[in-house]
Amino acid sequence: MLEQRATWGRCMEPTSGMNSKPLTPELAQMVQNLPSSLLGIIDWFEGKGHFVWIVGGAVRNALLEIPIIEYDLATTMVPEEMKEYPDMIPTGEKFGTITFRSEGDFYEITTLRTEKGYGDGRRPDEVEWGLSLTVDLSRRDLSMNSMALDVNKSVYYDPYGGFEDLQRNRICAVGEPKSRLSEDALRILRTYRFMDQGLAGVWKPERGLSNALRTTRSMLSKIAPERIWSELKRILLGKNASIILQRMADDGILRQIFDSDWMLDDYRISKLDSVEGDDVLDRLVVLLRDVPSQMCETIARTMKLSNQEKKTLLFRHSCLGHIPELLDSNLRIHQYVLGDWAQQHLRIESLFAPMNHGSHSSDDIQQRISRNEGLNTSDNSKSLATGEWIMAQTNMHQGPKLGALKNWLHREQIARNLTSLEQIETLLCTLSWHEDEFNHWPKLQFPSQTV
Repeated sequence: MLEQRATWGRCMEPTSGMNSKPLTPELAQMVQNLPSSLLGIIDWFEGKGHFVWIVGGAVRNALLEIPIIEYDLATTMVPEEMKEYPDMIPTGEKFGTITFRSEGDFYEITTLRTEKGYGDGRRPDEVEWGLSLTVDLSRRDLSMNSMALDVNKSVYYDPYGGFEDLQRNRICAVGEPKSRLSEDALRILRTYRFMDQGLAGVWKPERGLSNALRTTRSMLSKIAPERIWSELKRILLGKNASIILQRMADDGILRQIFDSDWMLDDYRISKLDSVEGDDVLDRLVVLLRDVPSQMCETIARTMKLSNQEKKTLLFRHSCLGHIPELLDSNLRIHQYVLGDWAQQHLRIESLFAPMNHGSHSSDDIQQRISRNEGLNTSDNSKSLATGEWIMAQTNMHQGPKLGALKNWLHREQIARNLTSLEQIETLLCTLSWHEDEFNHWPKLQFPSQTV
């Protein structure tokens, strides 16, 4: 069967009935700049008597004249044959995908295929190797992603009008929109992601696709949370995230993902584009502002955030709505506890200052940002007073009271910018550490227990 299939790959014309088009200037430029590692792989397929095309995002990005992130290829060669390549990884052999490594670069290459049935709304029930490029492109999500380029023939194929849709800033499904989205519900989020075209603005889906996004949203419950988070991260970091997320809220998509309601012109969503930097957790914490901490934890767990992502998100969420007093001591504690995120925290707070009803204004926050920049702090933030030293000074035994005093001394060390153990010893003489109510002693934390 394999030998027969290989013969088919050499004898049959997979582009039969398709209209080839000469390369546009943008595509010609892409071909001219292809990495040598990719050209070597293309030559390997040609030498084996098989067809191979660059497909999907690389062709789309080239036509849009935006950076190409990766090159994916489609071929008439089946996985078993591709495994003859000297440096390959069978990453998705079951679904026809083999990863080739060349000159340190990695390329995913997938056999032409047809798919039957999507009973779970996530993956095809059955995959068969195909011999038609048209059929293979027909199973893709959007017309802009359904183009293929033949490097050696210097032509490209666009059976579903992707180039024209790109020219018209239009997002269209391949075939019937509801059916296409139902095959893999993650395509719902991918469609919203493609609406954000960065500096080119926001593109709108055609009416049928727009309606299908709303009617198929319940199918997102069938998608693995980590796949949803992977797409949502890219949407949150988009140039026009506020517009896209608000549309997702209006269409009921965010309700489906977070199990919570969102307002028209939601004030949190409106601030997303004003968040500085590219830390996606900053965007997410702004989106979840005013969500109860327990619900925030549930969302982090449900979305399958990594342990570090979850820890960071919950800590930053706990800081929202709090700012340090305009005193050097409080600002030093704020800087120590929040670390590199201290200034970003204040910048995020400034975004919401108009909604704080007078509790702290934009000017209040800007004063803290400016004062932080010139704050005199010691390079040594490690606690100078060890447990052994404190026991020697106080005759205190090991236990929670000793830990509370150590934390208190460390807090004062940071707040007062103390740099020597002699200064700590002088400070110890002024503290009321003899009392037993140590649970109320000041702690090195932000927000403080008194806020």
